[in-house]
Order: sequence, then structure tokens, then C-alpha cells
Amino acid sequence: MTTTSKAKRLDEVESQLTPKEWAIRLADEIRKYPGHEAFSKAMAKMNPQDFLTYKAFTALAKQAKEKYPGNKDEDRRARYKYLQELRTEYHALKLLWAKTNKAIDDRAEKAGREAALKISTLQTIILQDAFGRTARKAAGWIEVYETEGKDEEENRQVMLEELRAYMDVNFGERAMDSLPIGDIKIRFPSIIETWVKDAIGLMKDLYRHQAAVQIVQAKQFDGHPILARDIADRLEKTIRAAEDAAMTFNEYLDVRGRLFKAEWEEEEEHEGGYVTAIPGEREGTLKIDPEKIKARPGPDAKKLAEEWIRDARDEAVYDIKEETGEGDAAFMERFKRLAGVTP
Repeated sequence: MTTTSKAKRLDEVESQLTPKEWAIRLADEIRKYPGHEAFSKAMAKMNPQDFLTYKAFTALAKQAKEKYPGNKDEDRRARYKYLQELRTEYHALKLLWAKTNKAIDDRAEKAGREAALKISTLQTIILQDAFGRTARKAAGWIEVYETEGKDEEENRQVMLEELRAYMDVNFGERAMDSLPIGDIKIRFPSIIETWVKDAIGLMKDLYRHQAAVQIVQAKQFDGHPILARDIADRLEKTIRAAEDAAMTFNEYLDVRGRLFKAEWEEEEEHEGGYVTAIPGEREGTLKIDPEKIKARPGPDAKKLAEEWIRDARDEAVYDIKEETGEGDAAFMERFKRLAGVTP
């Protein structure tokens, strides 16, 4: 087959592509580049006639003409209506691609900062916990140490005073952490319990966005990946950072469990049930299981995907109608729907 024949054959194939197939081609083409910026730079060097969107609209116009080829008024109206439907469908998928990428890019950037803060906070907690326990043990030994002479006693008191500044750092359950109200005891969450809650919340939201992308890909792009490569990489790195923080925290709990198990049992027996274990630590409720969280993205992921799809469709309808002076009507239709006036 000659080059000319191949080009004609390709033109024939392209002329029959559906709006969805054109949108998939665009998403696949962008994925060939390191990121959307690199793709845009490559497009700047191309002839406008070679743009996929230009080719798509040209092909869709040809399809409309082939479906309604007549020159009567009803044929022209039908052809125009059909073309608007085709263009709206393609434009909606383009906008959906853009909305999804922007939403993920924004969330990954923000979550990256949140994950870095979580890791930094965890490192501080671990150091404070270790030093607090060391300070309390050291103070206990120094308190019973018998000094010889005034200077040595002064040094002992200075050491105790310095250690007291760190001895209060204690993440274990204490009586002062609970507030009795009648027969009910309200317990205030510890710093570590709050850290766990926030970390799980961050991971849930990241997995929710990841799952929403997968829903959009499956429903609107026949399973083709739609995130630009740099945005997809940023999301994966952010999720990995959150998962690494959870793994570090779980390892921290494992170390504590091995070191202090015997101590906890003795304290529970002699200290009225209050032990230096973190609330929930011995029961295993503090452990974070990323796989379990990921396996249950919940209805929020579907809701988020539907929101992207609906907004993209609304904007596409408005944009296409705006070209023919019908934008105000499209805007009012959307406003009424959002206000609950129309379904």
C-alpha cells in the first residue's frame, strides 16, 4: 500500500470515529508526552489542521452531512441538531479530561504538603515519646541517688530540674485525660489518636480521588488512562508518601509493644487500669491498614466522578450554545437544575 493510499485509508477510518473515540485518541496522545505542558509545546509547532480537535470537528461535520444530506429546511435543521449533539459530546469529554486532571493535580499538590507535615509531626511525636520516657526513668534513678557533698547535691537538683521539662511528655492514658459526668466518662483523644484520625482521613480522600478517576475512565473513556503522566506520577508519589507515613507509625507501635508489654501488664495490675500504653495501642485499634482503606472508597468516589461528569456536560452545552447565541438559555437551564427547580 502506497503512502497516499495509507493516508486515504486513515482519513476514512477517522471520518467514522465517534466523539468518544476522538476523546480517547486525544487522551492517549497526551499520555505520549511527559506532561500536558510538553504536549502543548509540541502542539504549538504543529499546523492547526493537524490538531486532533480540528480533525475531530471536521470528521463530525462530515458524519452529520452524511446522515442528513438533503437541502430541505428540515434536513438542514436535522443536520445542524445532530452536529451540535456530536460536538457537545466531544467537547464534554474534553472538558471532563481537563477537569479531572486539574482536580487531581490540585489535590495531589495540597495532599503532598499535608503528607509531609504528617511525617514531620510523626517524627516529632516519636522523639518526644522516647525522650519523655527516658527523662522519667532517668529522674527516677537520680532521685534515689545519694550525693556526697553540697556541690554534688546541687548538680543532682539541676539535673532533676532539667529533666522535669521533658517528663510531662506522655502519650499514655491518664486519669486527667477523662472527664466523668455522672455515670459516663468522656475521654479526650490523645495527640496520637488525633494524628491517626487525620492520617486516615488524608488517605481516604486520596483513594477517593484515585477511585473517582478510575470510574471516569471506565464510564467515559473505555478504561483508557486519562491523567497526564506528570499528574499521575504526582498522585502516586503523594499516595506513597501517606502510605509510608502509616507504615512508619505501625512500626513505631510494634517497637513500643515489644519494649513495654511486660511493663504495661504490671501497671494495669497496680495502677488502677491506667497504663503508659497509648489508648487503643494494645487493642490494635491504632494500627493503620492502607489496603483496607483503599478497598472501601465508598459512595463518595462515585459522587465525585458524577460531579465532574455533570459539570463538564453542563459547560459543554453552554459553550456550544454560546456559539449560536443560545448561551443564556443553557445557563438558565443549569441554574434551575442546581437550584432544584428542574431535574
